[in-house]
Amino acid sequence: MEHPDTVSTEAATYTATVDSAETKSSRVSNPTKEAWILDSLKKRREEFLSKQQIQAFVGTWNVNGKPPPKESLRSWLGFVPDGVVELEKLPELVVLGFQELDVRAEAFVYNNSIKDMEWTEAVESSMGPARSSLIKMATKQLIGMFIMVYVRADMVAHVGNIQTSSVGCGIMGVMGNKGAVAVRMTIRDTPVCFVCSHLAHEATQVDRRNAQFHDLCKRLIFSGNNTAYPDPLTPSGKIIGSGSADGERAHTVFDHSYIVWLGDLNYRLAIDTGDMSEILARGEHRSLLGLDQLQIVRMNKQAFDGFEEGKIEFAPTYKYVVGTSDYDSKRRPAWCDRVLWWTRPGCEDGISCQEYTAVGEICTSDHKPVRSQLLVDVWQADAERRHSVYLEVLRELDRYENECIPTARLNETTVDFGQVFFGRMVRRRLQLDNVGQVPLEFSFIPTPNRQSVTPAWLKISPSSGMLLPGQHAGLEFAVMVDERTSELLNTRVEEMDDILVLHLKRGRDYFIQVQGAYQVSVFGMSLDVLVHCKSAVRSMTRADFERCLESGQFSVPKCMWTLIDFLSQYGLDRGLSLFDYAGDRMLGRRVREWLDLDEPLDPAAILQWPEETPEPADISRMSLTDQTLVPSMVSDFDMQHAPSTAEALERLSLSPWAARTPRPDEAVQRQDSDSDVDEQIYRPASLTMDMWTGNPLPESIAARSTLPHDAGVDTVASCLIELLRSLPEPLIPEPLFAACIEAGGISRAAALEALEVLAPGNLNVLVYLLAFLREVVERGAASAARIARVFSRALLRPPADHTLTDNESANAQSFIMFLLRSHGQI
Repeated sequence: MEHPDTVSTEAATYTATVDSAETKSSRVSNPTKEAWILDSLKKRREEFLSKQQIQAFVGTWNVNGKPPPKESLRSWLGFVPDGVVELEKLPELVVLGFQELDVRAEAFVYNNSIKDMEWTEAVESSMGPARSSLIKMATKQLIGMFIMVYVRADMVAHVGNIQTSSVGCGIMGVMGNKGAVAVRMTIRDTPVCFVCSHLAHEATQVDRRNAQFHDLCKRLIFSGNNTAYPDPLTPSGKIIGSGSADGERAHTVFDHSYIVWLGDLNYRLAIDTGDMSEILARGEHRSLLGLDQLQIVRMNKQAFDGFEEGKIEFAPTYKYVVGTSDYDSKRRPAWCDRVLWWTRPGCEDGISCQEYTAVGEICTSDHKPVRSQLLVDVWQADAERRHSVYLEVLRELDRYENECIPTARLNETTVDFGQVFFGRMVRRRLQLDNVGQVPLEFSFIPTPNRQSVTPAWLKISPSSGMLLPGQHAGLEFAVMVDERTSELLNTRVEEMDDILVLHLKRGRDYFIQVQGAYQVSVFGMSLDVLVHCKSAVRSMTRADFERCLESGQFSVPKCMWTLIDFLSQYGLDRGLSLFDYAGDRMLGRRVREWLDLDEPLDPAAILQWPEETPEPADISRMSLTDQTLVPSMVSDFDMQHAPSTAEALERLSLSPWAARTPRPDEAVQRQDSDSDVDEQIYRPASLTMDMWTGNPLPESIAARSTLPHDAGVDTVASCLIELLRSLPEPLIPEPLFAACIEAGGISRAAALEALEVLAPGNLNVLVYLLAFLREVVERGAASAARIARVFSRALLRPPADHTLTDNESANAQSFIMFLLRSHGQI
């Protein structure tokens, strides 16, 4: 009995040999030269490549664990003739894939090939006289998945390098109830890969099917031993673009000229359209194709990007009542069973579909079998002529290199970005011309006083390349100042002025000056600097910043106070809309400019409906310094008796945000007791529970939200969020990120404990911000859930190399919710 995991012994005497006349000693290893050589070979490929078109029959069927039917499978195998077999009319390739061949529990433990032998016999007996003209070249089985490949007898001598592979991605991501089996081979000099897969079955598991596709593409690996590199342009033993010997690298499915992907992909209809029996009975199934999940994910490039498929004109292939051609009313019909193909660049239009259909008369499974007739272009290389052309290309390259030293010309040697603002990308272009007679290899290299090629705020594209004589390339210089690169620029420790070195291999170096007038901003400035700034940062010099850091500090940054004060006056009575809209981009730039210039925000210029905005309320409250219990320049608070984080946040719960926020430099007399504080508490109508739970506002409160929604308020709110996000070190520093995320999944007490080590300055600003956010919630301007969602991203920033998971994101929001709630709301 033949084992399914091996290449068929029937093909042993027919396997083509690999041309070994061309040794590895002549292999080129310079990547830049290799790209040029490959491009030159493509241009001359007609000199050594001849094309032939072959037929490939591809079939797929999920047999639902059932045995082969008693009747013949000829209706599925559409190539089987009724009379005398004419060899030239048979397809050169026959590829058949099965799913759910064996659904028994013991199949997960024992590798039993009985099932595949039963089906192999059923297929071959259905071939009739054509069987003797088709040579079985390879089979591969993984539990219920099974692929078999036959080659027409007169083509076998032109087929070689056959390998198989299998990957399970089912239970626990590795079991073989779901996954793929694959066969790769070289047809003449064209590498082709056939993949038969079975993906996740639930209708709603679109993302999981997409992920399984990408996982299979990575994990389906073929050994590099004794395998010709999959490119007919390249002489054997010469790897263009890899720099390694052919036997030293393994191949993935995309290391082929073509991929043919078949199987039960299990993509369903995107939505439940209700009873479709009438639509299907009228033959109007094509109207449902717009809901096909596979077509949607291909269009959105989520999976099977670059793959093609024949036109679907047959009815859905799943799910049928076994033994009939009637759909199961309990399941939504779908085109689960598909045949697709992919062609590598340079082989475009190499596959075309002649037939694509399902076979309705076979009823032994809940799936209908599907078949596709493909026309495939394969290439045959004249090895001697290819080697000759290859050597001519090498000599041409050598001649170019030896004629003269490479020479380049830049249209400018200075790149001036003009005014550069935080968060705004500025691009400039230079043109590099090869004015010499030899290919020019260029690259930017580090200067002696810097290890990197460019400053952190600058990117160059391309940073290296090759130009033939007379060619030119555009060099793009892009400057972008963000929270990772702004700190030194914002305090004028570093200026936007640098020298870049453009190096020509075997040639001279060119020096390019890059410069820009960076506009110092509160955005991207560290919190420690912000709380010390008492004037416009835009006009401050480096010496001003040094003196500023030695002086007293505000309890909170003045720019943050300005934004929150504006929102507390104009943004809390406009219904449930705060922090829900992005605002106006151009207006946001004006708001940033006012903050950088230390100018007050102009309500008349910001608000969309200034005539409907009431005068701000005048409700006094205790000073920020006393409320947050952190010393500032307006307080002589004794740090030796400073309370814990928990005490500071609990004290916050006694004093909700008032309609008027005092300035950070405004000295207010301290209160002597909690009872005095209670007399000044702003007490809104009873909507707290509604906003915390997310229930609709009471009519009495909703009636108060008479002010229209205003894009100006949204803009200021967006600026507040961007200010927090722009801090080089987040308000809750990255070393506390893991502890805060963990605490978010536990309790409020754990959240407070995680902040015990928070620096006093950070704690001061955090409590100040939370006081305002509580009032936002209690005044019905935003729900607690929205606040938690928005500010969890602004306050908790994962490390640069860490991708936030869904669970961590949920814990981050819970963490902010814990901080927002007072003790009585736990």
